[in-house]
Amino acid sequence: MKRIPIEPTFAAWRRAAREALREGLEPRSVEWIETTLEPGVEAEQAAAPRAEPAPNETAHSAGLPHPARPAFAIPRELLARLKTAACFRADDRWALLYRILWRWTHGERDVIELRDPDGMLLAQRVETIEQETAELVLRTRFRRRDPSMGPPEFVGWYEPHHDLLERAAAEFVEGMGDSTWMLATPQGAAFWNGMLLRIDRPAAEESIEAAHALPASAMTGEAITSEPAEALWLAWYANVVNDRPVPVPLGYWRMPPAGPPLPADLARERTRLGAQRAAVSVPQAPPIEASTLMPPLREPSGPLATCRRCGLWRNAKQAVAGIGPAHAAIMALGEQPGEYENQHGEPFGGAAGQLLDTVLARAGLERAALYLTYAVKHYKWEIPGKQQPGRQRPHQQRVGEQRIHRTPERSEADACGYWLQDELTRVAPRVVVALGPTALKALTGTHVNLSEYLGLTIAHRGRLIVPTWHPSYALRTADARLREDIVANMVAAFSRAAVLAAQEP
Repeated sequence: MKRIPIEPTFAAWRRAAREALREGLEPRSVEWIETTLEPGVEAEQAAAPRAEPAPNETAHSAGLPHPARPAFAIPRELLARLKTAACFRADDRWALLYRILWRWTHGERDVIELRDPDGMLLAQRVETIEQETAELVLRTRFRRRDPSMGPPEFVGWYEPHHDLLERAAAEFVEGMGDSTWMLATPQGAAFWNGMLLRIDRPAAEESIEAAHALPASAMTGEAITSEPAEALWLAWYANVVNDRPVPVPLGYWRMPPAGPPLPADLARERTRLGAQRAAVSVPQAPPIEASTLMPPLREPSGPLATCRRCGLWRNAKQAVAGIGPAHAAIMALGEQPGEYENQHGEPFGGAAGQLLDTVLARAGLERAALYLTYAVKHYKWEIPGKQQPGRQRPHQQRVGEQRIHRTPERSEADACGYWLQDELTRVAPRVVVALGPTALKALTGTHVNLSEYLGLTIAHRGRLIVPTWHPSYALRTADARLREDIVANMVAAFSRAAVLAAQEP
């Protein structure tokens, strides 16, 4: 029996499982031993522990090149199911995953079928994790902190039955926009600074010590009001976000009672307040006369109006086509229409359009000289607390219900790629300014991190791409200094686009 110590993460198990497969270790000859993660270390980046070499190892294992090892490949769908099942806390969770992996790579394709005992157990655990993740997202309450206290803006905590922190954190990143927040569980915490997500897991002994050190009032799940508890949260957040050694451990927090707003409510309110602040504080651009040099390219009654390539048309008032000169040198590409654009039928109106006008004016450009369009042509929205619309049938909105923006799925953006490519071909812009990650992904066809390309110019398929933030990102940012930095980055991007567009091809 070989004992394999691993940290309790899927990434660590996956690395160790590959080695075990290469060594030909059968499931019955392997015992998986969970070790404790180092405090302040991200689970996804934690290195797998190395087993001590056996006394009879050959010279190859001491540093000389190894002979070629066989490669093992499994379907992406199976890998996703194994990763989901790895969140299920059970004594045999790693043994089950390795047993399924071993059987699949040795030709037993029915191991994932429900009639197989291992396949049945895998399906049950995947279903449990998916259900409990949805429940966590639905029930988690966040407390809004006084803005004068600095980030994080929201703090929340939950006590899940399984290891759901990473899965739930990804949901909150999408649902809560760019607000800074921290979500803690007994096993660790997720930190979002508006751009990057980090998962940290403190040592178990430190969590227990911190739980005993905190006052009883801090353990109820209510809003943290005691100074020691508040200091613990803030010190942990500040050190993790700033990537410094963590001097304090994370406590053990309990389920909060009903009362505070849900994340979707917070996102809606946050967007509304941000838009109001930006609309008041950002000066209006001078009136711009339409250019007479080039005829406008607009087809409101064309084939786009009857597009059914995805389900978003069911719940949108209309498709919002691009508008601008027929052969504009610069194209500005956003993610999708918002509520204002959905009602009025033209791109970049409302608060986002006002901010874009200000940015263009500071960059020395006129809106009428640019071609403005979206990667996704229909407005995708949802009503907090209700099933996502646009899947099977139209959603009937009731009086008084408020709709909030929802990021389009990859399949929806791909479906709209037909229209985007048509615009790129007809307009043939020299430079495309990608406003936000969805626009950048639509142009490049790959998932890229927007923050890594800020200030750079991408050459792709005969055109130049200048990535920058979307105006809505600035509107949702509470910190005035950070908001101005975002706007300054947008101004620099459009200024660079103007210089590039004026150069000879």
